This record gives sequence, C-alpha cells and structure tokens, in this order.
Amino acid sequence: MEKIKKALDNLVKRKNLTRKESFSVFKDLIDGKYDRLNDVYMGSFLASMQAKNPTKEEIAGLMDVVLKYDRVPLRVNKAKRFCGIVGSGRDTIKTINISTAAAIVASGLGVKVVKNGCRSESSVSGTTDVLEELGVNIHAKSTDMIKSLEENNIGFFDAEPYFPKTFNKYVGKFPFINPLSYALSVASAVEFKRMIFGLSSSDTEFTASILKEMGFKFALVVQGSDEKGINHIDELSTLGKTKISEIKNGKIKTYYLFAKEVGLKNGKYSNIAQHKTNQENSLHLIKILLGKSNRSSIEIVALNAGALLYISEKEKTLKAGVGKALEYIYSGKAIKQLEKLIITSKGDLKKLEKYIRIAITKNGKDN
Repeated sequence: MEKIKKALDNLVKRKNLTRKESFSVFKDLIDGKYDRLNDVYMGSFLASMQAKNPTKEEIAGLMDVVLKYDRVPLRVNKAKRFCGIVGSGRDTIKTINISTAAAIVASGLGVKVVKNGCRSESSVSGTTDVLEELGVNIHAKSTDMIKSLEENNIGFFDAEPYFPKTFNKYVGKFPFINPLSYALSVASAVEFKRMIFGLSSSDTEFTASILKEMGFKFALVVQGSDEKGINHIDELSTLGKTKISEIKNGKIKTYYLFAKEVGLKNGKYSNIAQHKTNQENSLHLIKILLGKSNRSSIEIVALNAGALLYISEKEKTLKAGVGKALEYIYSGKAIKQLEKLIITSKGDLKKLEKYIRIAITKNGKDN
C-alpha cells in the first residue's frame, strides 16, 4: 500500500511523478494488486493526476503499461510502414464515420492501415458498429486480420482481446476525463509509429509531445473546426480550419490548414452529420466508397485519406495525397477494399451487397 499512498500524496501536493514511477503505480493497479480497494485507488490516482495537470512523462508511463506490459502483440512484418487513424471522441460535431472511410480509401492506394475498433460510447455508430453492420467479421481470427493487413493493406482489430487487463480494470469504469482518456486511442494489437490522431480538444502540441516521447516517427495530431471555429471534430475538417501539430524528423511544428489549400471547397455540416441509426450511417459510408455521396462527404474523407498517404510517404505533400484520394473515391473502386476485408475476415458478403443495392437506387441517393 505504501507505493500507491506515496504517489497519491505527491499528486495531491502537485508534485510530478517520473515516467518510471507512473508506470510502476499503474502496473500495480492494472494487476489488481489492491483487491477490493483497487477501483478506489485507480479512480483516485487518475483523478488526482488530472487535477494536477499530467505531464507528458506521467502519461507516457501510463501508456507504457498499456502498450508494453499489457498488450498481447500480434506478429507482423515490422519493416512495413503501418499507419493508424484514430480519434479521441467527445467531439462537439457528430459526423458520419470519416476515419473508417478514410482508412478504407487509403488502403486501396497502398497504405497499410491498422484500424482500431470499439463500440461507440459517445455517438450512434463507432467503427465496430458500422463494419459489423456491413458484413465484416469483427471477431475474426487474428491470423485472418493479419492476412488482410498484409494482402489487402487493411486490418481491423477490436482492442479488447489484445489488452485484457486494461479492459478488465480500466475501460468503462471511469467516465470522467483523465490522463488516459485521449492517449488510450493509440492502443492497437499491431504496433504502428505513423498516425493521424484526431482530438476534440485544442491540446494538439501537448498530445504530439506525448506521441514523440512514445517514439512515433511521423504523425499528425489534428483538431478540426466548424466554419465559426466554435465547435470541433476529431478529424481534419473541410467545414473550417484544422489545427495540426505535425511530428516529423524528431521535431514538432504546429500550423492551421484550410480546405482551399489542398484544392477542396468548404463543406456543409448538414451533408456530413451523423444519422439517427447505425443502418443509415452504414449506408452513407457505402455511398462514399461508391463515389455516389455528396461532395462534402467525399471531400472530407479524401482529406483524411490524403493525410494517411502523406504520413506513409506515398505522397510528398498533403495536397498530392488529397488529390489522389479524391480521384480514387470518384472511380468507385474503394468499395472493393471493403469487400476484400469482409471476405478475408470470413464475414457476410450478403450484408454488403444489400447496402450496395440500396445505394445505387434513386431512393438511396444523398441530398
């Protein structure tokens, strides 16, 4: 008990913990060392660190427990440039599944995309919800998903099986904002060092410093805005400006991006707004992949897919990546990537075929 009590005492006195101390305390908590008091100590530890304002070393220590101690890693060819695209959630603009669509599009253009999955907690449809609705076997064997990642350039990995202690002791128990609220989004069964990380908060520089501390090589930490800059999205935005903190060559630079700078027009929120049901959101995704959705939807997906092409170094500039993604979406070929994922995961192709039939009818046409 002395270790946790000492850590709590220091945090309450606003004293920072080292990365090693943060790791050691959180490891004990994840291991359930304190029996019936474990949840009490876990909540107190995270809340007191958040109240103090966590340092990047403290958060990195927590993430070391999740990624280096608890993770059940999958064996893959580490020479490959695996890329991730994740969002923190809790954004004030609720949209269609932009990152899911962007991951599928970018994979069709040669980027090896690792897509983390979980059920949605703050919206109608998360990645897991939509892909399952469209026929992907979200409980596929890891060997099948690795095969898809290696052969089709995309793999979907539901996080829970690969982080057993984290999900047992932490996930879903602490609804308040805490030092793991955003950083946990990077947890994946397959390690990647290149990433698009969408934030609902403006702390892009601080988050980028954490990712740099954790060894990320090339990443964009982004916060998108609406036209007035009041509401925010955890994606690159075509509605208004996007704040970007870019990690590259060991350095971090922050800048703002507008749609017109990469050849796009300002989008309309009404055209990318989240629908009321998972089925409607799934249909909207299919229309995008077929190149039959509205311009706002297609262009915001192209922007985020283009960012993946940029960080994977398939394209030298973000603008070039966006142009390539836009051309690919309008070709209608992106739907084949989802089909490959369904087949390799041993899912239900009939579900996808049903949505394609609806999407190509007049009744299924977007506004």
